[in-house]
Amino acid sequence: QEELQIRKEGWLDEVIFFAEKDRAKAIDMMKAGEMHVYFIDIGDPELFKIVQESPELTYDFSYGLCYELTFNPVGPEFKNGKFNPFSNPRIREAINYIIDRNYVVDELMGGLGAPKYVPLLTGYPEYERVKDVIKKIEEEYSYNFEKGKEIIFEEMKKMGAEFKDGKWYYKGEPVTIKFIIRTEDLRKEIGDYVATQLEKLGFTVERMYRTSKEAAKLWILSDPAEGLWHVYTGGWIWTGIPREEATNFADFYTPLGWPGVPLWSAYKPAPEFYEIAKRLAERDYKTIEERNELVRKAAELCMKDSVRVWLVDQSALWVKRSEVVAMADLAAGYSTYIWKYTMRFKDKVGGTLKIGNSEVIVDPWNPVAGSDW
Repeated sequence: QEELQIRKEGWLDEVIFFAEKDRAKAIDMMKAGEMHVYFIDIGDPELFKIVQESPELTYDFSYGLCYELTFNPVGPEFKNGKFNPFSNPRIREAINYIIDRNYVVDELMGGLGAPKYVPLLTGYPEYERVKDVIKKIEEEYSYNFEKGKEIIFEEMKKMGAEFKDGKWYYKGEPVTIKFIIRTEDLRKEIGDYVATQLEKLGFTVERMYRTSKEAAKLWILSDPAEGLWHVYTGGWIWTGIPREEATNFADFYTPLGWPGVPLWSAYKPAPEFYEIAKRLAERDYKTIEERNELVRKAAELCMKDSVRVWLVDQSALWVKRSEVVAMADLAAGYSTYIWKYTMRFKDKVGGTLKIGNSEVIVDPWNPVAGSDW
């Protein structure tokens, strides 16, 4: 139990945080002693091999990170007159069919992950409680490009779009998808794959490569009606193992999630889905059986809504130097809130610990409310 000692005043004299986006460079810096711990997960199988072969480094795994596609639901036209096919719930739902999640896990992640369809973490308590319906969803929405294409073509024509010479047009202009693709992690590869699938459907795709700071200005802070983006490669991390995740439906699909944030204000779920999500968020039920049935129904209805299309749960690799003691939370890895009470050097009390992160300041610091990054 030596490695799990807790000291309320901490074990270190000084901690230095700095930004390093490049995972490969971060590993080189840790091998050279220029960084002690990396507070960002590493999902590249090739980098994992390097870590395994480096005596200077040790590692742990966590299972609380996932990736998804966030859609702009405004439309069918933005204020600028541009067309948004993803204002149509049936087109968003059909996107589930055109993405091969097994390909993403096996080829892009080197097996370090699991396909994901609903906003519940694979293998965690909530998932296990309603596993019966999730397995049906996974079977129903498994990869079927032709089925997805058929639905999308049907709905695009209903919305007034025209398909000619292999491309979609709306009012004489190509239907261009402004796709924000994060660059710091696996979402770069996932985004390129999804963009290629959209191009196969006849969409013109503008690949907007952005860091977290650059992307936040668009998908979080801008008015979605302005039409600055259509799709974003979202990523979420759970910093603890949740006993229950029933509030996730309200959080991710309704205006109840982030009140006042422009994107969330634009969500307009079907009345039945909204009512169930709201009841789960407010714990409006009398028995565990009633609650679990609401979760099952919400899981089915969220697929019909699909303002988020969930892609994968990642088995995340966390890396540190061998002389550092760091407790890895099963959800959050090393960057859990109790790091400051547990992280130390094996052979001494005190010292300066150098921690790398992909970004250090994403938002301006708010002296009243803080920052949620």
